Amino acid sequence: MMLLAVLVQGAAAPAAAPPPVVTSAPSPAAAAMGERLARSGSIMALLPLVAAKDTDDLVAAHPDLSPAEQARLRATARTTLAAGMARIETAFGTAYAKRLTLGELTALVAAAERLEQQRLRAVQPMVMAEAIAALGALDFKKDVAAAFCRDTGKLCK
Repeated sequence: MMLLAVLVQGAAAPAAAPPPVVTSAPSPAAAAMGERLARSGSIMALLPLVAAKDTDDLVAAHPDLSPAEQARLRATARTTLAAGMARIETAFGTAYAKRLTLGELTALVAAAERLEQQRLRAVQPMVMAEAIAALGALDFKKDVAAAFCRDTGKLCK
């Protein structure tokens, strides 16, 4: 019951917030704080795991590569991941900085960099993998069409 109350409260909170003011060019300080906030996001915790799996798959798909070539491929993957993560940080950071004030960004970064939030991000990839495995196959379009079919008799295959 307590969890439900927290979820309901959290779901209602964004509706009460004023719409964001979008600036075309955030200040350098806001952009830097936006990037720090972006670095603390869930996607940044997940990307290294996805990249590691994709890299392992790529190496496994090419058994003809020598051990040295496999090592070079893995190094290339690390470099590519670092460049991609930097682009993501910049893109998300700029988007945050356009929509949040410097004060808001500072407060959000302070909260995101707390030890508890760091622990949360550290366990999120494993939690997501476990939850997705427990849920099984998810196909939103199929589920919506099936529910609509039951309700209306349309979109049935």
